[in-house]
Amino acid sequence: MKMTKEIEEFLNLAITEHMGKAYTDWKLKQQTDTEPDKVEEEYEKVIVSLSPEQEEAITKYCDAIFNSGADTEEFFYRLGLKDGMKLKKCMKQILKALS
Repeated sequence: MKMTKEIEEFLNLAITEHMGKAYTDWKLKQQTDTEPDKVEEEYEKVIVSLSPEQEEAITKYCDAIFNSGADTEEFFYRLGLKDGMKLKKCMKQILKALS
């Protein structure tokens, strides 16, 4: 049995719904004590009070944190992609065995 368009669409829908639900659950668990605009305002107040050397140090530190987060996000994205490809291969084998 080959993977039909309907099965492929079902798998895509299932993955999309799962990812959407997982994101929603995660987002609801996140605590936001202050709004992003307020944080940005406070950051700007602090930055203008620093010397150029201190400002550069803080900017480099923030950049390092953001880059670290981006690396982590890329890692999990790639891991999910690999898992999806393994699942697709497994489903093809199951469908072949059933036919």
